[in-house]
Amino acid sequence: MRSLLRRAVWQINAIRHRDPLSPAVFARLFGARRRRPWDPTVRPRRIVVLRSDEIGDTSTTLALFAAIRAHWPEATVHFVLKPGPATMFHATPTVDRVIEWTPVTEGSALKRQILTARQGLRRFGLRGYDLAILPRWDFDDTPVRYLAVASRARSVVGFAPVPEREPEWFGPQDKLLTDVISRGTTPRLTVGQLRRVAEYLGLPWEDHRLPPVGRGLFDDADLRAATAKAGLGDTEGIVVGLGIGARDAKRQWPVEDLADVMQTLSAERPVAVQILGGGVDTARARELVALLEARGIRAVDLAGKLSLSESAAAISRCDVFLGNDSGLQHISSSLEVPTAVVTCHPATGSPWSDNAPERFGPWSARSAMLQPSHPAEGCVDECVAREPHCIRAVRPDEVAAAVEGLLR
Repeated sequence: MRSLLRRAVWQINAIRHRDPLSPAVFARLFGARRRRPWDPTVRPRRIVVLRSDEIGDTSTTLALFAAIRAHWPEATVHFVLKPGPATMFHATPTVDRVIEWTPVTEGSALKRQILTARQGLRRFGLRGYDLAILPRWDFDDTPVRYLAVASRARSVVGFAPVPEREPEWFGPQDKLLTDVISRGTTPRLTVGQLRRVAEYLGLPWEDHRLPPVGRGLFDDADLRAATAKAGLGDTEGIVVGLGIGARDAKRQWPVEDLADVMQTLSAERPVAVQILGGGVDTARARELVALLEARGIRAVDLAGKLSLSESAAAISRCDVFLGNDSGLQHISSSLEVPTAVVTCHPATGSPWSDNAPERFGPWSARSAMLQPSHPAEGCVDECVAREPHCIRAVRPDEVAAAVEGLLR
């Protein structure tokens, strides 16, 4: 009786939201005819990996591709992702085709379902895949699971949905998957979650450090362009990459503090600085250049002047990278560049936060995470400010000491 009542409530909500297609019905209408749970003994011929994430999480997928390619070298591997991050993968040898996808997030739920099915038909055709992989561990507010079904993959593998963060009328999203991976009870770095995916699929986990998987983010042309735009030539001393941007203002460490760190480092050896960021970071980049030049430190402003692949190439030339919790720090980690990250998340904060280093910290072999010891006034489990707040408690002297440690 209780199950029947829940089903009736769902149908009422579905009609209210003009979404009469339950996930199970969508899978029957638009999915493969012979959907089946994943068999680790199978050697798939066609694989599609789908991500709706931004630059940072998307770049970590390189570690999963390395495991796929090492174990199934003859498989055809396609990668579906948003147009922005897609530009990073034009030279990736472990991916045969990059498919750009813009999620349908407006209109009625039924409209989003139908348009997503049409997107799948246009991008994948009718041939289908042997395996579709959804590596995202957290809640997803895009219809990427529906797109995975519309890829007509026989097996669709992904992490368990997060019902408490999804609208009730979404229905049981696990019905879109043939295999549901447990989300676990302890937080892990994004790369650690990818390892869980690989282990579920029966893939031996490859060491992504030798050679660094991030080398697949750029080619020789990108490296030449980044080198020419930086114009550093045969610089004496060390080259430091500074990632000054971040999605939220609260994650941005003040440029004055960055300048103080560079001044401390330059007391021991010559330092040249590459300032990296997007077009939204140009004003802060100009301010930082002025501060560094006033201290006699050579700096080149590359914010907004490089593509993502060229930014990866520029980072590969650095002796150390220092930045905020952003996509660039993940690119630096994928290149095994010594990486220091300043985060707004307090050490006493929740490890499940979207800013927690336990989930989104650097993952290179040599790395350091700098964070406030306690939240600032008004914050508890995480920084909730809209401007730099908790992050201001991180001192330049401790950051400089951490960077010196990485250089040693």
